[in-house]
Amino acid sequence: MSEKLAGFAAALHTPRREDGSIDFAALARNTDWVISQGASGIVPCGGTGEYSDLTLAQRKEIVEHLAWVPKAKAKLVVGVGSGSLRDSVDLARHALDRGADAVLLPPPHFYRYEARDLLPFFRSAARAIGGPTMLYNLAGFVSPLDAEVVAELIGSETHLIGIKDSSGGLEILRRLSQAGIASVRVQGHDAWLAESLRQGLADAAISGPASVVPEAIRAVFETFGNEDAFSAAATHFEQFLQQLMRFPYPWVIKWAAQYRGLDPVTFAVPLSAERDQDRQAFISWFETWLENGPTPSPDFRRP
Repeated sequence: MSEKLAGFAAALHTPRREDGSIDFAALARNTDWVISQGASGIVPCGGTGEYSDLTLAQRKEIVEHLAWVPKAKAKLVVGVGSGSLRDSVDLARHALDRGADAVLLPPPHFYRYEARDLLPFFRSAARAIGGPTMLYNLAGFVSPLDAEVVAELIGSETHLIGIKDSSGGLEILRRLSQAGIASVRVQGHDAWLAESLRQGLADAAISGPASVVPEAIRAVFETFGNEDAFSAAATHFEQFLQQLMRFPYPWVIKWAAQYRGLDPVTFAVPLSAERDQDRQAFISWFETWLENGPTPSPDFRRP
């Protein structure tokens, strides 16, 4: 990337029809909306986008459909996780060739690897991709990275420009900061965003909730420096995150998207009758939570 990612980027969920096909009109609508609400970037095909449930062809098609995003308004950072070095490199080269500003590379799924075992994977991938690549520490779903391995990789590989750390902690971002390693430091675990900003450890956030409640995370960034207002904004955002953590990811994001008129949603796993009751309870809570939240931007519009 010619400039560092800053502010918040929205990790997009993937709108799909009942037959599994992608609703590209809904994807474009969601993208346009989050940009209008202050997102500095959009991130398709990450964990929120359920990349493991998409074919390589579908993922490339998503990139093709997002190539229109105006570079002056938002950066395009594309998730390229897969089960192999070969597929991740293929996806990354395609994304960068179509104009992506950077790619987001997690460890391969589905097997678990030690952090040191991943050094040759990331070195080989970065050199084969040959363009701006961010590590993606998606520790809750794939093999976790540790601070020393991250510092070693970013400090030595030209094309590894930073990390989205979704581990739930500050160790990695602090290690990069204390070592003075030039990098894009992105907080990917929303619950740690406020403290990351307070300690000056994050340049930006990549957030799944930002794709459905952008005004809530925008308020966190806009109030930073005014501790009372910042604490209030962070507390409000954390209330949504508490709901998010009660359910399998990304159910709450999909329910919120549907409520806000972004798109109808589908689930890889059918919901039980009990879970459907939970959904209705969440929607009731969500309606009140939105009403008590920050004032939307002047150009806010229901998508």
